[in-house]
Amino acid sequence: MRQLKELCDIKPRQDWVILAKNRILAEPTEALAKADKPGLLSFFPLFRYKLAFAPIISVLVVIGLFGFTQKTVPGDTLFSVKKMTETAQVAFTSNIEKPKTQLKLANKRLDELSRIAQANQVRSLDPAIKEFQTSMAQAVQDLVAMNTSVTSSDALILQEIAIETQKLEENKQKIETVLGVVIGDTGALENALAKLVERELKDLEERSLTEQQSQFFEEARLAYLEGDYLEALVKILLLSNQ
Repeated sequence: MRQLKELCDIKPRQDWVILAKNRILAEPTEALAKADKPGLLSFFPLFRYKLAFAPIISVLVVIGLFGFTQKTVPGDTLFSVKKMTETAQVAFTSNIEKPKTQLKLANKRLDELSRIAQANQVRSLDPAIKEFQTSMAQAVQDLVAMNTSVTSSDALILQEIAIETQKLEENKQKIETVLGVVIGDTGALENALAKLVERELKDLEERSLTEQQSQFFEEARLAYLEGDYLEALVKILLLSNQ
């Protein structure tokens, strides 16, 4: 009891009391000061906001880049990106559709050549001609492959091949007149068309034809013998529509 009373009688020194009081009063102030300071977590909403829009911005950038590359021509820096997208598109087409797809690309190369000639971009002429020749060679290769792997083609496919071939011949002649040079030989394409027409004529010989169809068949056969394979293909299409 005596010891307890002695402990109760102990009083702190005056300087210690003042120091403790100052510390107690300072602690809430420091806590409030810390609470007022923005922490790292306070920036997270803005960070999350920016992340939410990141995919949208990326898509818009890709779309913008794609649209820009479609206007490029051989010789431009981003033309290779355009070629990559075209290659990807061809990769997802069936073997029977590849010839008309490649013919469309060959016509696209002619359109680019026409723009180059009009703008007098001499630097781009040589790469543009080479790209056209490459597209032509691939179109012939795919047409030959179709002739060997397919016994009879869909009329719509034949129509698109005929349309793209006629467009190609006309545009090629116009550009060659403007440039004053031959930009490519269509002999291989003519041979591939001859094989296509020959196959279609043999298939029609085994069918029962109406009088009107027989007339178109005979006109197609004569055009084939004369070497006008595009005209023969057109007659075959007319026959198919009867």
